[in-house]
Amino acid sequence: MKNFTLPAALLFSMAVLVSCSTDSEGIDDTSNPTIGPKVTLFTGSNTSGKINMYDMSDMRNVTNKSFQSTSRDSGGLRFDPIQGNLVEASRSENNVLVFENINNSLDGSSLAPTLRSDVQVENPRDIIIAGNKIIVSSDAAGPRDSNKFYVYDSNGDSVKLVKVFETGFQHWGIFLAGNTLYAAMDNSGSIAVYNNFLSNDSGVLTANDVFLIEGAKSLRGITYDDIEDTLFLADVGNPLDDSDGAIHTIKNFSVKYSGMSSYGTIEAQDIKTVQGSKSMLGNPIDLQYDHIGKVLYAAERSTNGGMALAFDNSDEGGDVSPMMQKAVSGISSIHLNVE
Repeated sequence: MKNFTLPAALLFSMAVLVSCSTDSEGIDDTSNPTIGPKVTLFTGSNTSGKINMYDMSDMRNVTNKSFQSTSRDSGGLRFDPIQGNLVEASRSENNVLVFENINNSLDGSSLAPTLRSDVQVENPRDIIIAGNKIIVSSDAAGPRDSNKFYVYDSNGDSVKLVKVFETGFQHWGIFLAGNTLYAAMDNSGSIAVYNNFLSNDSGVLTANDVFLIEGAKSLRGITYDDIEDTLFLADVGNPLDDSDGAIHTIKNFSVKYSGMSSYGTIEAQDIKTVQGSKSMLGNPIDLQYDHIGKVLYAAERSTNGGMALAFDNSDEGGDVSPMMQKAVSGISSIHLNVE
């Protein structure tokens, strides 16, 4: 059996965000607004360079504050509510960029990074933050390059590279549980597991385990909620098909995974899948989950040129319609902040 270690604490506490312009188009929720947490969804783009900051607290009255990033092509976003900083992995800049005090930036303003990583990252696909560490997954940029994980140390004054791991797998989305890294394997239905991730020395990193998600075709987005012990996976299906995307949900994930043999399979009977024409899922590439509101957010890259979608996670799967849809041209990454 395998051990599954939950994070000792959430990556960040939550912070108050301020939003400006109102935009309620695409909201299907007609229920009465209730007093609840502040929910903010950040979106990045790989075509426009625009960063959106949506206040999703009341889905009948969604507000948006948008900025123009230095980066034209976003490979991942994370918000630090303690410092009020937004961290972006940029494919066009080949850097990790830090934008300080984003809450104080005016709607429509251009953002200039306060900090850049000291060593460039090639072709980043996802980014996570664990304490003072920034971890970036990187796809091979060319035939002579390799797939990598970059680990940076961020102390508020600099972003310095401390480790680089090379891996034979083509990874996209990543999440860290304790000191174990889980990475979605693009062009496959598998997840690679790297134990004691941050304790390893730089160099070639071999996965300690790989497990298959039955029915999945090409996994990109991955997120995990430790409160509900639920794993969420974005599956683009055939990348050339704009209508066969899916989201797979696995409840009681740590229990299922810990009881599996090495190189095992999570079977279809333990997976809830949302897909079909009503879902608007063609090529979903990133996911975020609000366990308080029971809402799952998806970055859908192909439908209508890019959309931010929200699904009621109480649905039992199948061809269900999103409860919220927002047009976001070239959407490539999302991040959720709930307080």
